[in-house]
Amino acid sequence: MNLLRLPAFAVVLLLIAGSLPARADADAEWTAIEQLDKGPPAAPASREEALRLARAQFAREQAALTAFIAAHPGDPRVLDAKLRLTSIRAAIGEMEQKPAEVHAALLELMALEKSKDVPRNRLPDVAFRRISLQMQTLDGSPAEIREAVVTAARNYAIRFPEDRRSPRLLVEAATQCDDDPRTMRDLLTSAQSLSKEPALNARIADDMRRLGALDRPVTARFRTIQGDQIDLAALHGNVVVLLFWAAESPPSLLWMQQFRAAVEKIPPDHLRIILVSLDTNRQALDAAIKGFEIPWPVNFDGKGWDNAVARPLGINAIPTVWILDKRGILRTLNARESYDLWIRRLQRER
Repeated sequence: MNLLRLPAFAVVLLLIAGSLPARADADAEWTAIEQLDKGPPAAPASREEALRLARAQFAREQAALTAFIAAHPGDPRVLDAKLRLTSIRAAIGEMEQKPAEVHAALLELMALEKSKDVPRNRLPDVAFRRISLQMQTLDGSPAEIREAVVTAARNYAIRFPEDRRSPRLLVEAATQCDDDPRTMRDLLTSAQSLSKEPALNARIADDMRRLGALDRPVTARFRTIQGDQIDLAALHGNVVVLLFWAAESPPSLLWMQQFRAAVEKIPPDHLRIILVSLDTNRQALDAAIKGFEIPWPVNFDGKGWDNAVARPLGINAIPTVWILDKRGILRTLNARESYDLWIRRLQRER
């Protein structure tokens, strides 16, 4: 057929018609790839089966993504396919305990970030994926990890101030700075100036409220499920540990198991431990109290994150461990990992 002899609109129609099957194939293949995101259809019955299913799932995803890239090199979703492949490679490396594979995935992301083939408006996606993987694989002392996280978040926000993930990264970096209030405040202030999300703004406000409580007396009065009235002001002369947690939270349960065993080795002199439950289910709380043989007073009102004790204090993560010195002054924003050192240190203070 001689296209030059056809009317212009007929040429256009033919060209469109000729392009539809390839586009339709790409759309169908991408839909199939997205369907794979649902994961294996069967729930694993054991850890070994979970690993087997994960390996098979990753293999299917890799095959589909690799085929898509080869068949449709000009499709704008090719970049997303490449990003997915690096994530899968990193996940396999972690699952198989092969750090070299995780590092290789990171190098692939770095190469993509420098590639001229990546559209400018997609650079934030590549950079975010690279930073996320770096944060997952950081090694070193807590101070070194904190510095790396803070630096990465700040650099991303400088490069992409309009990207909605910039304030989120800054807020996440701030969670690493419970022992560095000045840096924490700087990060939250920067996030506040960039955020346009009400939910994130509320979280920032909570964190600012907690920062404002540091090095100041904490006052609160509340009842416990044991029927007692707690007045923090009446506990001066004791080191007071306020534990905000929830039996409905698996991380809280794991942490409580460790804490319950460790606290037995801490001298009980001038020490009061009080739990504030952010549960909504009293049965779950009662079962945890019985299972861990928790002897301490517990506050519970069934309101979850809106608990009447926790909400005014800006508590937005659990477990959170506040420790008040003998004057009732809050000395740490979260001693989740360092409660032993804090308790013993404050017990020695006059």
